[in-house]
Amino acid sequence: MILLAAVQDPLRKLVPGTPGWLVLITAPVFLATVLGAAMRTRGWWAVFKRAYPQIGNALLMLILLCVPAAILSATYGPGSWMLTILGAFSYASIFLAVITGFHFSRDPRSVRKLLVVYCLANGVMLSGAILDYYKLFPDMQILGTKALGFEWMRWGSGYTVDMVAGFYRSPDVMGWHAAAVCMLSLILGIAGKGKRRWLWIALSGLAIFALMLSGRRKMVYMLPVFLLALVWIYWQAGRAGRIVALLGLLLIPVGSVWLVSDQLSEDSANVRYYSGEGLKMSAMESIQGQGFGAVVTTYQQSGILGEGLGVATPGSHNLKVARPRVWQESAPSRIMVELGVPGTLGFLWVMIAIVLALWRTTISQLRKRSTSAPYAAGLFAFFLANVGSLTVSGQILADPFIAAFLGILVGVVLSLVRFQPPKTNGPSRAA
Repeated sequence: MILLAAVQDPLRKLVPGTPGWLVLITAPVFLATVLGAAMRTRGWWAVFKRAYPQIGNALLMLILLCVPAAILSATYGPGSWMLTILGAFSYASIFLAVITGFHFSRDPRSVRKLLVVYCLANGVMLSGAILDYYKLFPDMQILGTKALGFEWMRWGSGYTVDMVAGFYRSPDVMGWHAAAVCMLSLILGIAGKGKRRWLWIALSGLAIFALMLSGRRKMVYMLPVFLLALVWIYWQAGRAGRIVALLGLLLIPVGSVWLVSDQLSEDSANVRYYSGEGLKMSAMESIQGQGFGAVVTTYQQSGILGEGLGVATPGSHNLKVARPRVWQESAPSRIMVELGVPGTLGFLWVMIAIVLALWRTTISQLRKRSTSAPYAAGLFAFFLANVGSLTVSGQILADPFIAAFLGILVGVVLSLVRFQPPKTNGPSRAA
């Protein structure tokens, strides 16, 4: 899936007509993985539910609460049942990925290999940002978005920002992968030993360059959320002494922001966009207006039951079927308009259960000083950073790989409880 996701956008740009279905090439692999895991893993659902009964019960309740939304979207007219199928797949894939990630991990080494493959594959792909920004190969179709027939720009007061996409299909997608490589490389550096850790720290710093070129502030916001969450998690686990060492490592990629700014020059539109005048709307205002404020407005417009499953799912506009017009973009407002009040409360229940389970697992690993602790803390902070970004805009989940990858990483953290040695009531016979 990681390798297919890395080549899907360049491949799409080279295929005549740039067909949108190429974005879905990881979906069959994911579904085959879920099916294979369910058939070959004994107690695929039962083992997960036994380990996390609160999440299991919340998921079952969510399914029941989504039935009215599914019926509603299927009755708009001929073909509107496709909206129901698309919406059901969009939500189900995330939670199926969580369970699959739970069974994927066998030991901390398997977790590290997963992160290594992702960071190396997308570290190579992020080089396209530099090539695109400096126009080194202006006629190369796989760079930028000219093959797709449009350009991405942001307007500021007296300047414009050319949003860079590199090898990816949009600045939004490249920005997410750049932020993910930055954070996951930091996790590998924190968990690593010796000189190799500095290679991951260096990759994290290089990813920041691509992140700033993307022109997506909501992706840039993920980094401070990640850093603050990581420090807070270690503090709450009673590992304050470890925070000093962490800050030393974290300051290196953070310091690279200033190096990038110098490279782009102070007069660069990209630098102005991320500082001073470009930040008139604060992060909290964005969350309030586009996140929670949009939920209230959605309820006032669509009522208790909402508009139906799939009507605001990214990519649903490609289905030429009867449907209501909706405007919701952030994840909270999308959930409200699709699932209504019952489904939204059910989804919130599931998310609370997942966050509490992640918290307990992570704190337990940190206090035991296990080899899995840095991965648990880092991936939990990575999850919280993505939640903050999705609160402002959930369009990035239109990429099936990103949705599945996020779910798998959540499941990986939850799986760490299985690495703990079994408890014994007394000395063994061998002892």
